[in-house]
Amino acid sequence: MIDVLDHPTRVPAAPVRHPSPEPNRDTAVVMLLPLRLFLAAGWLRAAAEKLIDPQWWNGNKLRSFLTTQHDAALPFFRPIMQNVITPGAQTVAIVVVLTQLAAGIAIAIGKPLRLALRWVVFMNVVFVLAGRVNPSAFYLVMEIVLLFAIADGTIGVRPSLPSQRTVVAAGVSAGAALALTPYIRTIEPSEVIDDPAMMLSFVGMMIAVTLVVRLAAYRTQRVTHLRRLWATWAAGWMHAQPVKAARRDYDWRHRLRGPSFDPPRRGTAVSSRSPSHRRA
Repeated sequence: MIDVLDHPTRVPAAPVRHPSPEPNRDTAVVMLLPLRLFLAAGWLRAAAEKLIDPQWWNGNKLRSFLTTQHDAALPFFRPIMQNVITPGAQTVAIVVVLTQLAAGIAIAIGKPLRLALRWVVFMNVVFVLAGRVNPSAFYLVMEIVLLFAIADGTIGVRPSLPSQRTVVAAGVSAGAALALTPYIRTIEPSEVIDDPAMMLSFVGMMIAVTLVVRLAAYRTQRVTHLRRLWATWAAGWMHAQPVKAARRDYDWRHRLRGPSFDPPRRGTAVSSRSPSHRRA
């Protein structure tokens, strides 16, 4: 007789637990980290370049920059360059280099991130108005992405839900974009990248569209047609998914009642967690 102990006991295999396909908050933070580090390095590099330049501290380098950019600047911004910035060039130069250094450090360590991003957005807008589009416009887009991440609670400590101020901000952004269109100098594809009015107009419309989409994502859709549109095209566009995948994902989170969709009372159709859950 063979003893059963001579043979290894077969232990039932433990059930395999597949990781959830839904990204969590930490995953989103990690994906945004390269963006933060790139921005921080860019602003620290710009500050270091000015710190070691004696001509920057006495304002001569800034005066030379304003003179060089006079023709490239937008017409309505030229009087500000001549009558406001140039007379106080030394003071403005010191403020620029110190705030660039502080902003780079703040973006790198994440404190205070929102204030630092708002300031560098302002500086980039000024640079673009002065005709220095590259790389200011590209930095501007990255900074706006991080500000939206703060508003959504992905990073930072003070998320905010969309409100009437979101509608006002979207209107102001769209209005500013439309107001800049008369100053567009070219629509040549190879040259629009250097046109300050074109780039600011595009960024303004991009902000307006994002604000409207964010508001629609958090607000309950009352019209069946809009619910269905959001559950198919809009959510699929946001997630870069096929329409069927977006519809299936929507059905999985929100019950289908009768012929129409039942959207969430709180939260968003394009996020797997409600705002209150993400802040927890």
